Amino acid sequence: MKKIYLAMIFCFIFIVSSAQTRHNEISVGISGGISTLHYSVSEGKFKPQGGASLNLGYLLKITDLWGIGTGTELSLYRSKISIDRFSDNYLILSNSIPDGSPEQNTFDFRFTYTGFQEEQKALYLNIPVFFQLQSGKHSGIYAKAGIKIGIPITATRNNRYSALKTSAYFPYEDIEYTDLANHGFGNYPAARNKSDLKLKYSLSPFAEIGWKWQLGTYRNIYTGIYGEYGVREIYDAANGKPFLQYSDDGTITGNSVWESSRQNGKSPKAILSSPVRLMSIGVTVRWAISL
Repeated sequence: MKKIYLAMIFCFIFIVSSAQTRHNEISVGISGGISTLHYSVSEGKFKPQGGASLNLGYLLKITDLWGIGTGTELSLYRSKISIDRFSDNYLILSNSIPDGSPEQNTFDFRFTYTGFQEEQKALYLNIPVFFQLQSGKHSGIYAKAGIKIGIPITATRNNRYSALKTSAYFPYEDIEYTDLANHGFGNYPAARNKSDLKLKYSLSPFAEIGWKWQLGTYRNIYTGIYGEYGVREIYDAANGKPFLQYSDDGTITGNSVWESSRQNGKSPKAILSSPVRLMSIGVTVRWAISL
């Protein structure tokens, strides 16, 4: 074990001492393109959205042609799901008839969303570790690859719909109630809703390739294309809730797409049909100063 530690210390000293004879770099840059919370759905259509990131970096040059680096990135990820029409129903045991039997108090809650959309947004602080290669000492092709750990800062979901219709069918009476707003049955106009999402940290391999432009002895500009894909799930799916939740007091509450299921089958079918991961692809520009 002592030999391993000594070898690690020797390698570290060698890298640092070698790098001191090179011009290490600090950089600031921006990136943009498709930057999304990627997932699949069993209802509607998933649409990846655009996002951007602001990044600071440090490159430790081991030789004139390659080095290792790290930094920080503040990255925005966005996604959207659109459902033109969603109808569902499930049984509710109420207390509408005091002292009534379960058969008398059981009704089928029915609802239909029209023009439903939900957008998810997340802001992550990413910390990359990477290797960088370049084709020459001055201007030329460069490439880098590594992995990012992402820490969620904020995450929200915003949904809206153009219309909502609810009703209750009581089999015991063979009557469907469609106009009892104080009990949560009726027609509702367009509305919006916003709530927080609880996300986990991410791990994302990434790669970048482009052209390095040397503007002077100590100034460089990097332009390139990049891509990343998360290998770690960032959301714990608990998707057994109805899309529209009916409460005993007659209130109705919309649940997030990620936590909802269609209820009217033999068993609930989750709308979210795959893990949620970070994904981005786009272009990047960095301005670097050699130290």
